[in-house]
Amino acid sequence: MTETNLHKKSPYRAQLLFVGLILIIGFSRHLPLSNPEWLNFSPVLSLFLISGAMLRGAWSWIAPICAVFVTDLLLNPSYGVSLLEPFMLATSFSYLLVFLLGKSLVKTKSLLRLVGGGIAGALVFHFITCSFAWWSNPAYAKSLNGLIQAITIGQPGFPPAYLFLKNTMVSSILFTSAIGWIAFRMQESVPSTTAKASAAGAS
Repeated sequence: MTETNLHKKSPYRAQLLFVGLILIIGFSRHLPLSNPEWLNFSPVLSLFLISGAMLRGAWSWIAPICAVFVTDLLLNPSYGVSLLEPFMLATSFSYLLVFLLGKSLVKTKSLLRLVGGGIAGALVFHFITCSFAWWSNPAYAKSLNGLIQAITIGQPGFPPAYLFLKNTMVSSILFTSAIGWIAFRMQESVPSTTAKASAAGAS
């Protein structure tokens, strides 16, 4: 068996356990609004990346959608944001791209490659959301300099864009490493357990 994903190498129960882990992480992702230095420090991108890479079938998209969008329904009123606002639609598009990036890593056996995917996903997310802010916000000049400003320092009077990128990058590395490590350990433990059960039955 060559594909390293929970659908191919693990029984249904192991996949459900992993889905449960994703849901728990998703539902516990809220950070206090009084800590702006933690803005964008979140497991969300890692959840979409790992779900795409490690889960197959409907679970691969049901799990992150439940973990993220259901909690967004609960959290967004605190920010005064609706899921149907244009910026949230751009954010959701970024999540889709990160999920598809995870799908491209479905056969990987390397945690390092997963973490690399997490870094790439963080950069994609930052570029898309900042580009949308530049396009939609009249505070930015509609020029290359304005786009660079949106991606780097952001709008004056608000936390700088590079702070968002730093937190997104750090959280993606940490959460992708942790969740990916758990997923790979689950993959390794199930075949050995199955082999022991077969051997016991044969004896």
